Amino acid sequence: MKKSRKAGIAAVLASVLMVSACQENNVVDNGGLQTLGEETVTTTLTAETEETTEETTTTTATTTTAATTTTTTTPEETTAPETEETPEETTAAPAPVIVTAATSAAAVPAATQAPSTTTAPRTVSVPKSTTKAHVSGYQFGSTKYEIKHDLEYMRKLNTDFIGWLTIKDTPIDIPVVQASDNKYYLEHNFYGEYDYTKVGTTFADCHVPVTATSRPDNLVIYGHNIRTGVGLAKITNYYPARYGSLNFYITHPTITYESIYGGQSTYVVFAGMFVNTETKHGDVFNYYKFRDFSSESLFYQYFEEVFDRSVFYNPDLDIKYGDTFLTLSTCYYPMGANIDTRFVVFARQVRSGETKITSKNAYINKSPKYFDYYYKANGGSWAGRKWSESLMQGYSEWKKKNS
Repeated sequence: MKKSRKAGIAAVLASVLMVSACQENNVVDNGGLQTLGEETVTTTLTAETEETTEETTTTTATTTTAATTTTTTTPEETTAPETEETPEETTAAPAPVIVTAATSAAAVPAATQAPSTTTAPRTVSVPKSTTKAHVSGYQFGSTKYEIKHDLEYMRKLNTDFIGWLTIKDTPIDIPVVQASDNKYYLEHNFYGEYDYTKVGTTFADCHVPVTATSRPDNLVIYGHNIRTGVGLAKITNYYPARYGSLNFYITHPTITYESIYGGQSTYVVFAGMFVNTETKHGDVFNYYKFRDFSSESLFYQYFEEVFDRSVFYNPDLDIKYGDTFLTLSTCYYPMGANIDTRFVVFARQVRSGETKITSKNAYINKSPKYFDYYYKANGGSWAGRKWSESLMQGYSEWKKKNS
C-alpha cells in the first residue's frame, strides 16, 4: 500500500476519543496492575472529536476481588458513536467445536441514579404463551417476565431483541438487544424500564442494524461489568494478568451467538486486549469503529492493531479476509476508577469444515501494546510487533505487495 494511504488509515485507527458511560461500585482489586497516586501523564497522541448521538454519561468506576480460577468483577460498558456504512450478510452454520468445561462466578449488587428523560421507553408486549426453555443467568433488574433462552418469546417481549449470547459455564447466557442509539440500554432493562440498579442490558452497536438480510462483518456487543458477574463481567477472565495464567481461555475458547435471523453460530476467541479510552493517558485504539471491512487493506491494518495489543495468542488459529467476527467489550478498571479502560475480546465465526478447535497451545503475550499511563505505573515499554504473520491468512503476501 502506498505510504499516503497507510497514513490515512493509521490516522483513522488512532483518532477520536471513546465516549464513555460506565458506572461502577467500589474499587476492590487492581487485577495485579500498579496504579499511580497522582495523574501526571503527558498526552503523546492527538485525537479528533467524534460526532456522537447522545452517548455521553458520567463515569465512576470500580474493579473487583477475585477468587482463584473464577471471578467477580465490577464495572460496566459503554459505547461508541459515528454513523457508518451498511453491513454485508454473513450467516453460515459452523461445525461443532470441542471445548473443555470451565468455571463460573457469583456476586453482589450495583448502584442507583436518577432516571434520564432524554429517551422514550421501548414498546413491550406480553406473549400469550411461552415455549419451554432454560432460564437465563440474567437475574438482575425487573423480573416481570422470565428472561429465557427462547427467541420467539423474547422477541414478543421486546422488538429490540436480536439474539442470544452464551459462554458456556458462565453467567454470560443472556439476551442481546439493538436500539437506535448506544445509550438507551446502558440504563434500561430488557423490558424498556429505567434500571435503577444500573445493570442495563447487553446490546449490539447501533451503527449497522442487524436485519433479516444483513449484519456487520464485525458485530460489536457492549455489556456492563457488574460485580455479580451479570452482563459481560466474565470476559475479563480472559485477561491473564488477573490470575497469571490462560486457564480461562484454554477452557472457554468458544462463544455461541444465536441470531433471531440466522440460527446459532459458534465463534472462537483469538485475541483479547486491555485498552485506554482517553488520549491524556496515551494510546487510544478505536476498535469499535470497524464494523465492516470494505477492503483487504482495511482488514489487515485493523487486525495488525488488534494483534499488537492482544494479551495472548493461539498459534493453532488464524483469521482471514471474509471471516465474520464478534467483538465483546466491557469496562474494566484495574488501574483505578479514574483511568477509563476497557477489556475487549475478539472471536471469529467457526468456518464450514472446522470440526475441532484447539486452545491448549495458546500462550501469553509478554509485551502487548499498552498506553502511557500503564507504562508509567508498571514500567516497561512496548517491544514492537512480535506476533507470527501466520495468524492472518494472506497477510505476508499483502504486506509485501503494499510495503
